[in-house]
Amino acid sequence: MRRLLFVSTSTTIGGAEKTLYTLATLVDPKLAKVVGIVSLKPKGEYARRLEAAGHRVFCFDIGSPAGFREVQKLAVVIHEVRPDIVHAVMYQAIQLSRAVRWLGYADYKLVSSPRVNYRTRGGFSLFVDARLKSADDLLVTECEASRKYLIDKLGYPDAKTLTIHNGVEMAGLPVNRTERQRLRSELGLGERDILIGSVGRLDEQKGHVYLLEALAKLQAVRPARCVLIGDGPLRGTLQAMIQRLGLDEAVRIVGEVSDIPAWLSALDIFVLPSLWEGLPNALLEAMSIGLPVVASQVDGVLEVVAHNVSGLLCPAKDSQGLFVAIQDMMADPALRQNLGAGAKAVIATNFRLADMIQKYEAVYQRVLPAAAA
Repeated sequence: MRRLLFVSTSTTIGGAEKTLYTLATLVDPKLAKVVGIVSLKPKGEYARRLEAAGHRVFCFDIGSPAGFREVQKLAVVIHEVRPDIVHAVMYQAIQLSRAVRWLGYADYKLVSSPRVNYRTRGGFSLFVDARLKSADDLLVTECEASRKYLIDKLGYPDAKTLTIHNGVEMAGLPVNRTERQRLRSELGLGERDILIGSVGRLDEQKGHVYLLEALAKLQAVRPARCVLIGDGPLRGTLQAMIQRLGLDEAVRIVGEVSDIPAWLSALDIFVLPSLWEGLPNALLEAMSIGLPVVASQVDGVLEVVAHNVSGLLCPAKDSQGLFVAIQDMMADPALRQNLGAGAKAVIATNFRLADMIQKYEAVYQRVLPAAAA
């Protein structure tokens, strides 16, 4: 039987981390035995859930970019658990897993999942990546936009790079009415009030600044309430912007929450104003329960949202475009219903969790056929 070790940069609440948790807990045990999970950064919510499920979690507690010391620590773990396959998720975890193999400390099949485009990486990071990428047996991206970027811009070989779209377990499920009523009551909202929401890390990539500008414009013509779900380095900046724009009563930063589906159930419109994206789980989950979405027309978003069919698209960094799209949705209940139904149908057909797991299992079989397992 194949022995499988996951190595992740972090285990906090996030899209890449959720995919790791899903695979570690749901991969067919007859195909591969999960012998451990390595978290480079301090243990997060998913590490705690994995331990509760009986998995062994190794934590390096690094608070700065990983270096040679962490390469050695990972080599020690790999020698202890003896994996046949290492599946590395996110940049730092990938480079460490590559380095252990490249330096000859251990031999294993390596599957790398970068999860985001490398366009924001500095020169040294890209140099390291180029130097070590030959250690991969296979690299899996979450969308075709990411795959194309790696091949066209960074010279990754087409034959060793493939796409597996994220899948969600909520596909086809209805809105949780109990949680919807509870959370909206906490916010002082009635059933007829419209609640806008966005889920994502509070940093530049997610484009919250442009959403706040759109909401400020919206208050003059159609007052709305909005929640920002997530945390990150821009929280203070965004909170100050909320006050400066006079949105104190309209916008609330909820912070990081463990039960995203409950909060999605409380929403009427989901907004993803990102500047660039892979294929965010929050978007898929929102669409899976029939939420109408407004999203930036970037990268992997275009692989799931079709304008006027399963959502409304607008250019990135365009607060006016967001304002118009959100206002159109708020003013037209039939539009929200139709786009929500279209969104739900797309997810139920093309982005099912079972399909994602099956495709990853095929990857493990590809890099280590049964005869060699």
